[in-house]
Amino acid sequence: MSRNLNAAFCCFLIFSLSFTGCATPLQQTYVGLSKEDDRFERGLDFLPLDAFGDLISKPYQLLFWHRAYGNHQISGETEAAVRDFLNYYGVQDVKVRLNQWAPHKEMARLIRNRNIAWPYKIIFFPSTLIVSILGRPLSGFLISDYYDPGSNTINIYSDSIPIALHEAGHALDFHHQKYKGTYGLVRMVPGVNLFQESIATDEAVTYLKQTEKYDALMQAYRVLYPAYATYVVSYISASIPALIGAITIGHIIGRDKAEALEWQLRDQGKLPWEEAP
Repeated sequence: MSRNLNAAFCCFLIFSLSFTGCATPLQQTYVGLSKEDDRFERGLDFLPLDAFGDLISKPYQLLFWHRAYGNHQISGETEAAVRDFLNYYGVQDVKVRLNQWAPHKEMARLIRNRNIAWPYKIIFFPSTLIVSILGRPLSGFLISDYYDPGSNTINIYSDSIPIALHEAGHALDFHHQKYKGTYGLVRMVPGVNLFQESIATDEAVTYLKQTEKYDALMQAYRVLYPAYATYVVSYISASIPALIGAITIGHIIGRDKAEALEWQLRDQGKLPWEEAP
């Protein structure tokens, strides 16, 4: 979710963070849980930067009632969930960056992306550059975990399986599209983002149902529905009371679905945290 920022402040941040990135190495090559899986790269631990990112994420952690949102500490469990999702659907060409600052690599992937034509690469260039620069330092406040269709990259900053799978759901959605550049561009049309966000959530929920990962499924209901509400309310009002109201409604709907699933699993004796008699 992108947050508004005035032009002067944005330029200042881009300028400052560019020099910070050059002076301090914030990423290292990491090939996931398996040395053969080069889809994954993990950023180098850098406590001051990540602590700052976690700090500025606190308002949304509170609103989403989800401590892992924007905490910049990605566990192996979350990584494995994304890996299993991509393998389950056979998505091999995507890159997954785990709390990594790598604008230069993102620009290279955008240029090399054979799935979109050059006019789209030129159009996506500014957003890929700016968001990849601001992503790690300011994720959880100005932006969040996101999928970039230009570079075909999933960027994860939250140690949350539902959020990570939602972003992987975007990658799967684009994987199925014949005209990927057009599909990415039409997101600028009002209302299209609601459609694409809904698909990404449905992909995550469907996968968790099919693989019977019920604990993560209940968490997905509780997290992804409030998150989706932020997109809906953006078309109605930019006020804080409206945002809080929309997220509250999302919590009510999501928790109601989670509780309904819990009762269903209890009746079937499938609650994941209860031992079989």
